Amino acid sequence: MTASHPEPRASPAQEPGHGNGPPADDLVTAFAAAWERSLPRTNFVAGGRARRRQILQDLTRRLLGALTGPVADPHAGYWVGGALVRNAMSDPQIMAASMRILRQRLLADLRITGQASEDRLAVLIEQMALGFTTTLQNRVRDAAEGVSRDEREAWRSHQQQLQQQVRHALLHDPLTGLPNRAALTAFLDTVIARKPATRIGVCLLNLQRFAAINDTFGTGIADRLLQDIARRLRGLAIERDHYLAHLGADTFALVAEDTTGPDDAVKAADAALRLVQHPCRVGGHDLPITAKAGIVERAAGGNSPGGLLRAAAMALTWARRDAPATSWSLFEPAREALDIRRHQLTHTLPAAVRGGDFTLAYQPVVRLRDNTITGMHALPRWNHPRLGPVPAREFLDLAERIGLVTPLSTHLLHAACARAATWQSAPEPPTLSIDCATTHLRDPNIVTTVTDALDASGLPPGRLQLAVTQDALSESSDAIAFTLDGLARTGIGIAVNNTGGPAHLAESPISTVILDPRLLDGIDVYLPTYRSSITTLAWLVEMFHDLARTVTATNVHRRDQLEALNDLGCDTARGDYLAHPMTPEAADQLFNPDSRPFPASP
Repeated sequence: MTASHPEPRASPAQEPGHGNGPPADDLVTAFAAAWERSLPRTNFVAGGRARRRQILQDLTRRLLGALTGPVADPHAGYWVGGALVRNAMSDPQIMAASMRILRQRLLADLRITGQASEDRLAVLIEQMALGFTTTLQNRVRDAAEGVSRDEREAWRSHQQQLQQQVRHALLHDPLTGLPNRAALTAFLDTVIARKPATRIGVCLLNLQRFAAINDTFGTGIADRLLQDIARRLRGLAIERDHYLAHLGADTFALVAEDTTGPDDAVKAADAALRLVQHPCRVGGHDLPITAKAGIVERAAGGNSPGGLLRAAAMALTWARRDAPATSWSLFEPAREALDIRRHQLTHTLPAAVRGGDFTLAYQPVVRLRDNTITGMHALPRWNHPRLGPVPAREFLDLAERIGLVTPLSTHLLHAACARAATWQSAPEPPTLSIDCATTHLRDPNIVTTVTDALDASGLPPGRLQLAVTQDALSESSDAIAFTLDGLARTGIGIAVNNTGGPAHLAESPISTVILDPRLLDGIDVYLPTYRSSITTLAWLVEMFHDLARTVTATNVHRRDQLEALNDLGCDTARGDYLAHPMTPEAADQLFNPDSRPFPASP
């Protein structure tokens, strides 16, 4: 009996779109033409090239349906492999060429994007090879039943050769002849099973700017470049007894067995990087090549091929992300944990912003000459449902990277103004201070955002102060200056977190200068920097007062810091020595008449 595979349940034309929707039919036609041109003329197809092109169009549509349908359909790949054999395209060279063009061009030519589509394509190609082999095997068996014993032996030998060729095509990259990802996975499986007590190093080597070379010089030059790089690395692998594989257009893998520690894997990666980075002369062009490497080295036992490759890929990502001079990165579990945490936060942050899951704590700002609370600084808080409290700097930096600073800042501003409006019946109502990110300051609608928050809450403009950073004030941007002037005209105060001298202050609408907290760290009589820190602070406070700016200090954690600030004439301060950040409800209680003046910390 022969094995059978079910047909795909629906034709591509019946499959609904997935992600980007189905491409236009002319893209299918163009890809099928390219597919036909890539095939060797080793089989005769009745009707010639036109008929073969029509067949490949039908097969492309079948693959398209499997790639873009709502449900993955791997059987479509099996059917396409069998269809090649049924339509007189049964030479293994045709199968190898087909696998190559499908891997390299199908998604790009049909304008399909996304990791899910790439994963589906890999499964479809694997099933296609299986369908091709099985159908060819069944045809050979059926033909052999009606021939003599000698002929049958010849058929059997031919069948074995065909199977070996197809197996080789399935496990090797047709361009470089190197093992592919499937072969690498099988090799790692074998090493882990046979030598669990040893150590193993895996290095992923990525050619930088390869896509630009391909776009500039064309696929012919790019292919010859890859072949040259593969030839160099193959020599290194043979010399050092390493396993080499080609995982994709610009990525190679090098496996070092029986390592004694990370240094062995790093040495292997260094040797490969030095080899790759020699310029290549291809087609009359001198092509400078640079590369990055991701390395993992660990005990073989208890690991899996997927785990090793995933760790090496993560290290490669770090090498790309780190300083340009960094050519490789070694996998570190602690750094992986930070990356996983960052990914978790990135995934949940947008929904948290939409749902208003962020809260505020409030820290008193104290006037030093009479120890009276004159303001409250709003501090954002996020209690993640799984990770717990997330430091404000961490989620604010993340919001900056993924473009959520403006909606997050708007939510916090409205919440803070609404709370501060309830404190205005106090004998001396506090001024609300809240940080304003430079990104939010660049928003052309920020003045409207601020006035909307004031109008909605009823908070007087004079009781709101936005704290901006020094880099925002230093930007040579007319738009920033215009925005600051517009905010000042609404009647609110503007403070700047100052990291040094008076640059840009004289002509700006800044009313308050917040001293760099690092200056306070030097106020310690046991430190050699004590006198210079005091001298610097005295000079800054006097200079800012001469410019008619109020001076405030943050991060006051000790009595000697508070006493020094008092002696130097600093106007206001906040910090844990004076008062810890408090809940909104505790802040509400603070502004009952019976709770003032604010007592000093012991």
